[in-house]
Amino acid sequence: MSGLRFSWPAYRRASADLLASAPFESCGVAYSVHDPHTDTWLVDDVETVADSAYEHRDEVSATLRSAFIVEVANRARALGRSVVLVHTHPSEPSHPRFSAVDDAGEVALAGYLRRRAPQGEHLALVLSPAGCRARRVGTAQEVPVWQVGERLVLLSSDKSTEGGNVRYDRQVRAFGADGQRAISSLKVGVVGVGGTGSVLLQQLTRLGVRDFVLIDPDVVETTNLNRLAGAGPGDVGTSKIAVAEREILACSPASRVRGLRADVVDANIAAELVGLDFVFVCTDSHASRTVVCHIAYQYLVPTIDMGTSITVRESAVTHITGRVQMLAPELPCLTCTGALDANQIRREMMSPERRASDPYLVGDYEPQPAVMSINTTMASLAATMFMAAATSMPGHARFQLYDGVRGAVRPTQARRVEDCIVCSRRGALAKGPSWPLPVRPRANNG
Repeated sequence: MSGLRFSWPAYRRASADLLASAPFESCGVAYSVHDPHTDTWLVDDVETVADSAYEHRDEVSATLRSAFIVEVANRARALGRSVVLVHTHPSEPSHPRFSAVDDAGEVALAGYLRRRAPQGEHLALVLSPAGCRARRVGTAQEVPVWQVGERLVLLSSDKSTEGGNVRYDRQVRAFGADGQRAISSLKVGVVGVGGTGSVLLQQLTRLGVRDFVLIDPDVVETTNLNRLAGAGPGDVGTSKIAVAEREILACSPASRVRGLRADVVDANIAAELVGLDFVFVCTDSHASRTVVCHIAYQYLVPTIDMGTSITVRESAVTHITGRVQMLAPELPCLTCTGALDANQIRREMMSPERRASDPYLVGDYEPQPAVMSINTTMASLAATMFMAAATSMPGHARFQLYDGVRGAVRPTQARRVEDCIVCSRRGALAKGPSWPLPVRPRANNG
């Protein structure tokens, strides 16, 4: 998801505040974290320009005072951030376009910003009631604009041409051609392609996702065959990644699959996720879930985390539970909901040698019961939540709990912890590469 990424409330506030001055044009400024490796700009706040900063303002143009531009450039330089200059076209009825007045005004401005604040590339954004459009300042080179929250929305004009394939006719009848185009344009990561991940991939492929990054360090074992979709006895000893890739391409030969037999807690592997459009966490590793949770908020990559548990006491099943939770701005993270075990995270981050020598770690974790039907239930809930986030398909639940004994699925609410180190503005939210990820040092995995 290269381009300009707004957290959901940041764009909502900016659009409402700036367009409230109609019919006059209005301006705003955002100081974004630019990640040149993925060509993304991360924004969690837009500041409305005060009336005193305008040199001229009417229904068709707005000019800012030179002294204000100097202040903006100096602040960007001090922060080490890129500038996003925002202005409105309040009377434009459709997706806005940059005007000839905009083109002329940006030429000198682009050169000044590059000289005065050279740490990142700077953008211009124009807003109308119907949407927005962004480009590198002083050029015609547009960048896509995304709003990331409980829904993932492409705000800038969509130039995708896919979505009319008769294969997806029944889905198009449900959420429309625009929804199918949205799904087919997304680059999706799946961390863990075992019990839940293998089933989820079958569903995502049939939904129309065609660009995947898969991460899993394990090989197929005989005990996996009861729940690993697509695997048979002949696959024992084969990497789970290879089985997953084979299944995707058998269903959709034109799909692109990048498979990494590796652990996402390693720094170079975690870096593979930061430029994606959507991520699913299908692993029981608390360390990997911690890393991906940080990426979800730090890089504004919407993520769905899921898990299952079967509790057995005295040879009898007492509980069958599952959880599906979306991670995105304005939604609570895994730290807020208490889904992570700090001791287990520490254990999983250690090398086997360090685990063996640590006196504070006692015993090993036993393999947990697992049944394919329960994995499939949770994968289906996750795929449906994804549809609701990426298309017009109705569905408001972003945190669901499953009780297999009662046969009940219920949406639940959780409160975000104020000043959370992961999902608040005082923490990692929209900080991108300027904030450290909780990963192991760079490994030589591929």
